[in-house]
Amino acid sequence: MTRLPTLRTAKIVAAALMALLMVPVAASALTVDEVITLVKLEIPDAQIIKKIDKDNSIFKLRPPEILRLKKQGVSDTVIRYMLGTASRKPGAAVATATVQGAPEKPKRELTAAEQAAEEARMKEESLRLAEGQRKREEAQRKAFAGNVLKRGQRLAEQGKWVQAVQVFTKFVNDGVGGVPFAPDSAEAYIATYGIANALARAGLLQSAANKLLEVVRAGPEKLFFQKAFEQLRDLRRKINFRPPELEDLTRFSVVGKDQKFQDSFHYFVGEFLHDFGLSTEAGPYLEKVGAAADDYPRAQYLLGLIAFQDDSLSVANKVRRAATAFQNAVVAGEKTQNQGMIDLSYLALARLAYTYQQYDAAIFYYRKISKNSPKIARAFYESGWSYFLKNDTSRALGIFHALHSPYFKHHFYPELWILEATIYVNTCHVKRAKASIERFKADVMVLGPPLRDFLKRHRRPEQFYYGVVQAVNSPRTATLPRKLASPVLQNVEFYNLYKTVKQIGREEVKLKKRLSSLGPFGQELLAKLGQLKGERIAEAGVVVQRTLRQVQKEIDEYQDRLAELTIDLAEKEIEALDAKIDSTKKKTKLGKLVEQQGSVAIAGSDTMIWPFEGEFWKDEIGAYRSFVKSQCREDQ
Repeated sequence: MTRLPTLRTAKIVAAALMALLMVPVAASALTVDEVITLVKLEIPDAQIIKKIDKDNSIFKLRPPEILRLKKQGVSDTVIRYMLGTASRKPGAAVATATVQGAPEKPKRELTAAEQAAEEARMKEESLRLAEGQRKREEAQRKAFAGNVLKRGQRLAEQGKWVQAVQVFTKFVNDGVGGVPFAPDSAEAYIATYGIANALARAGLLQSAANKLLEVVRAGPEKLFFQKAFEQLRDLRRKINFRPPELEDLTRFSVVGKDQKFQDSFHYFVGEFLHDFGLSTEAGPYLEKVGAAADDYPRAQYLLGLIAFQDDSLSVANKVRRAATAFQNAVVAGEKTQNQGMIDLSYLALARLAYTYQQYDAAIFYYRKISKNSPKIARAFYESGWSYFLKNDTSRALGIFHALHSPYFKHHFYPELWILEATIYVNTCHVKRAKASIERFKADVMVLGPPLRDFLKRHRRPEQFYYGVVQAVNSPRTATLPRKLASPVLQNVEFYNLYKTVKQIGREEVKLKKRLSSLGPFGQELLAKLGQLKGERIAEAGVVVQRTLRQVQKEIDEYQDRLAELTIDLAEKEIEALDAKIDSTKKKTKLGKLVEQQGSVAIAGSDTMIWPFEGEFWKDEIGAYRSFVKSQCREDQ
């Protein structure tokens, strides 16, 4: 028999009911504890739900809270309704639900086993309800995020990149219920990709690359991994982007994706590792690049470099592996008509032969490099050394002469006059040897004092960087002679860093114009660009310092060689005074050779003689010959 409540108890219940149900609309929302209190006071489910609606209460229940509600006797009907409020917007009007059914009859006491089973059932039910609610909320958020992405991308495509960035940043900052999305949330991931895409379209390549890297580092299972990677790969070809974080890509496997993407991914990672000096780790990635891939020629070229630098290999294996890889690169480059790759591979084959004193083979490959290649000056210079070392004085002098031409005026090879003087001393041409020595003093030795002064007065890397920039842009006011800037400008590492600094400068200008519209996000981007610019300038400055110190070392070494040449030349002069030298100019079957300003040469065909010193023919620069014969007594 149910015991009737006393009059005092009835008054307490009535007071509690009035306190909870008859409060103003502006009252604060119900809490979980208050719902439990209402249930213990045996308030009907319909009245509790009405109270939830009246106060516009919002519950974000977790599994432990759901389990607690069930243990306290809260019905599934009320719990489901509480879960449904999670998607409700604060302040929104709510229609009151009506709960059908008669009040529940009092239940008998459960046994311990029944109670344990019931608790297990309630726990499983609470987890199921929570998971269902989580999936519904996630689906709603994804749909909303997808709409935001489309709207932002549409703005970016229209050139409204600032508005696009604003859409994405607002989306992340607003979050759900005023709580921003976490950095590792799916919504933040989508927004990051959207921002990266907008920045790339705006030409803010450095900033875009950093955002794309965030998307890629999230892993290959993510939605935009492949698209973001492809954009990042294309950007890296335009800018010098190689942060250490790229090494994270080695953690990922792209097995199962299409072959073209796998080839691109493996080459990208292999190239990055090689650039950072991790050749052993780079090799396996580069070897995975298929022969049909666009990156195959470059991958083979890098594999050739890795083999060439691998001291663990025997000389025979090193040469075989390197030569095979470089030849593969040439063949693949010809198929894809990639002349730049062909020239680079021929240059590598020439250097491989030169290293092992196979000078004829080296010259063969040097001559394969196209005349319009940016590597042609280097090829001529190195082939000149090959002719010199194999004692082919005729061709060596012809190459040296070509390198003195206006065609190569932006290149600086300080030892050329010393090499020419060495040939003239060895062939007993005293006057020509003296002339070459004087040219070395006038063209090269005079650069020693200003170079030493420049290195002495500059301490910080950025000073070296701006010193070279001034030498190029304002040579009249610069402290470094323009000619000494040439070795720096020929340095590929410096060139890439300089390009990066200029790119960052352009991005800074663009951001500053829109800073007020971009707010904190723009300030953050600008700060990161400023930091990156400082780092790249410092790196470039280190390259400048290293390059100029090497030039100084070479000039000092050639001056030492000059002292030796002077002694040898004095001996030749004594021999020349004691010997009878036939000064009659001789004719050859080619006709009379023309001698002007200390040079005798023939260019082009065997039947045409070109007088030259100051005259250069682009199509013939590789065909100059000197017909200076030895005047040494022992050679007569």
